[in-house]
Amino acid sequence: MTRQEYFASMKKDHGRRVMAVFPAQYPREILWAMNTLPAEVWDPPLEVTAASAHLQTYICSVVKLGLELILSGKTDDIVDGYLFPHTCDSIQNMAAVVNDYVGVDKPVFFFYHPKAPYSQASRVYYHEQLERLARELAKTFGPLNVEELSRRVAQSQDIAALAAKAYQRQAAGTLGVTSAEFYQVLRQGEYLWPDDFQAELTTLTDRPEVEPSAQPTVVISGVLPNPPAVLTILDDLGVRVGGDDFIGGSRRLLTKPTDKTDPFAALTEMYFSLPPCSTKNSPIDERAAYILGLCRDAGADGVIFYEVKFCETELFDVPNLVEEMKAAGLATLVLDIELNEPETGRLRTRIEAFVEMLR
Repeated sequence: MTRQEYFASMKKDHGRRVMAVFPAQYPREILWAMNTLPAEVWDPPLEVTAASAHLQTYICSVVKLGLELILSGKTDDIVDGYLFPHTCDSIQNMAAVVNDYVGVDKPVFFFYHPKAPYSQASRVYYHEQLERLARELAKTFGPLNVEELSRRVAQSQDIAALAAKAYQRQAAGTLGVTSAEFYQVLRQGEYLWPDDFQAELTTLTDRPEVEPSAQPTVVISGVLPNPPAVLTILDDLGVRVGGDDFIGGSRRLLTKPTDKTDPFAALTEMYFSLPPCSTKNSPIDERAAYILGLCRDAGADGVIFYEVKFCETELFDVPNLVEEMKAAGLATLVLDIELNEPETGRLRTRIEAFVEMLR
């Protein structure tokens, strides 16, 4: 079933709304509680044409492809609204273009994260933003059922526990799936209803354990596992991906359990329990410590910085992170590539040379 067919089924068979959500961190539990399916927009397989007239040439392809999807009209018959988190300046700029200049016939919502999440004031601010978003959604979609929100928050914690188990088994090499297969399952969380995604993760984590093999292992860092050719090349070369520091991966999936009974308080605790991230100005030493911890857990020999071209929030951190990894004795490779970029001889050659260093 394609994504479009799945969305159509959600609307027709279950009476759910579909919300196009742009990267990366947002309170999906509020949407679930309002019978609304988040359809995340990261890397639609489109050629950028119309979006170029509205954006600078140095804007990342996450934003270009997202705007192209809207301008193409492909969302018109599917989505019931758009949600833009303030992940970075480029996404905020796209939100302004869509809401103020392009004009769409569906409601547009915004969610603002604290950009210095290190104090009690930041927690208060985040809690207030959660409540503000719920109020704004209620004006269009009806009131929020707080009991249903509590249930969805609990489910979200169960999903996070399953994701953590999947990552732990992948780090240990006992899961028995390729890296491409592993991330194919994880990325289904970008558009599946939580019950369906929970079932997929359960199937993944219930796989019989396999004996870990002696093979080079890496940790990958960046925005998301695209282009997928990188994973395929690593699989072909017998290299295991033992963990990730992706914005679309561990940095938003691995929330920690909370005993808060108020769902908004619980969501606040969950957000501040997430790993450090460039999109919320986490210090370099915290980010380095997190990546080094992933390397220790997986027994990794190196780190691949798998970056989307022009992603300023990430690329500002990379030089310092590379130095930290080298100081720890780890090999590093920096790939600065476009989303959906096909495999090239140059890309394979660079990865092959890196793997030779690991061996």
